[in-house]
Amino acid sequence: MIAHYEDTKSNTFFSQLINLKQKVLMMEHIEDFQKLNIRVKDIPEGHRIDVYIWTLKDNIQHEVCLWEPDSLEKAFRLARKFERKIMTRRKPTTHNYKDGSVVAPSLPKPTRLTPQQLE
Repeated sequence: MIAHYEDTKSNTFFSQLINLKQKVLMMEHIEDFQKLNIRVKDIPEGHRIDVYIWTLKDNIQHEVCLWEPDSLEKAFRLARKFERKIMTRRKPTTHNYKDGSVVAPSLPKPTRLTPQQLE
């Protein structure tokens, strides 16, 4: 695909587009993708969808691929949905800004109940 589009006037934008990798939250990544996407000409929608999916983080990329979106809007919607799903499943952490470490929050220690306490 790269060789096919090498002759386009927007070659630098195309290169930036195919080298884009998600390093931020999805809304910002979509915005970054769209800024480059509108500057690249003569690429069919199907190729744009493939390029977008390729730019996603691996876990989101896999989920979006499974749904085989037929438009960029659907791909964007799916990517946002899977990012939200991942974010809600993520364990809460606290950040110690002094030493830069991330630790799991302390939870109360479980106590074993006796049969009398269960009644």
